Amino acid sequence: MNINGIKLLSSRAVSKLGDVFYDYGNSTWIASMGGLGQKILGIYQIVELLVSIVLNPFGGALADRFQRRKILLITDAICAIMCFLLSFIGDDKVMVYGLIVANAILAVSNAFSSPAYKSYIPEIVDKADIITYNANLETIVQIISVSSPVLGFLIFNNFGIRITLIVDAITFLISFLFLYAIKVERVQLSKQEKVAIKNILADIADGFTYIKKEKEIMFFLIIAALLNTFLAMFNYLLPFTNSLLKTSGAYATILSISAIGSIIGALIARKIKSSINSMLSMLVFSSLGVIVMGFPSLFELPIWIPYSGSFLFNSLLTMFNIHFFSQVQIRVDEAYMGRVMSTIFTIAIMFMPIGTLFMTIFSFALSNVSFIVIGCAIAILGGLGFSYSKKQF
Repeated sequence: MNINGIKLLSSRAVSKLGDVFYDYGNSTWIASMGGLGQKILGIYQIVELLVSIVLNPFGGALADRFQRRKILLITDAICAIMCFLLSFIGDDKVMVYGLIVANAILAVSNAFSSPAYKSYIPEIVDKADIITYNANLETIVQIISVSSPVLGFLIFNNFGIRITLIVDAITFLISFLFLYAIKVERVQLSKQEKVAIKNILADIADGFTYIKKEKEIMFFLIIAALLNTFLAMFNYLLPFTNSLLKTSGAYATILSISAIGSIIGALIARKIKSSINSMLSMLVFSSLGVIVMGFPSLFELPIWIPYSGSFLFNSLLTMFNIHFFSQVQIRVDEAYMGRVMSTIFTIAIMFMPIGTLFMTIFSFALSNVSFIVIGCAIAILGGLGFSYSKKQF
């Protein structure tokens, strides 16, 4: 991997650390306010979701119209300044409203930075190294996801929300400096430094036309939409695993094992040659892990079996995700990369509530059998996708 790729990877790792600190510190502080905190936390999360759904398409269009590095620099600067300013608010009531407003602004920032980042990778990293880059990124992200809540807890418990916000600001500043240090010799083509709503809307429509025309890209989007619906159902069940598996601490254990599985999966993913068929094979085999998680309480099997299923599922799902985005980054025309990435993110956000809503409405869904049903659904999705890709691509 070249030096610019290392700088971009370092920037994303530090930025991810800041995201985790920010979410942990703010959510914990708001939740500590009791019943009022519960309502505020709901507003806090809904605002973030709505902003993402509405602005993701615009973020993708801007990522294709402007220099992606510049977008990333601006969004990191906004995040750093916002966290720094929030840390000076002394009144707790004002802080609550400040956090809600800041979260909306940061959600706007993320709607622009996420597609810009994913579409910037192919500009910086050689195509031959994209899988390795994505695997390294996923490994780092998973390690941060496991370790940073502990660091966030120590900082928040010992120093409070305001010092946590200052630490957040520092992480975003470091991310900014890594991005600023990236030097690219070639000039991006067709980057128009002009903003007009009419032009942006035309770009979004043009992006949808491109996706519709490209069978492979449309195929990827359908797979992502359906898979995220099933994943929402799976994630809904996890907090109930203590009772479903009749084991105290099962949920915490599954989360830990899942993180380890994701790290192992990311390490293995770089060794596998990337293709649509190998990607879908990973998805099919990952379903076995979900199915196995529903067996123990039905057949009185030992608890290590669902734990093993969780490990298998998350390791293979991580491998699938790495190869999925690598395939997109390799196959999509650079001029449309931002719009394709933002469409993937938007579809993921929009379809996941469908799965959650289904699990919420139907009380019978809260059962070990649901693991088996979800696993079978993922297997069928992967199998049908594999069969279609063999014929069409």
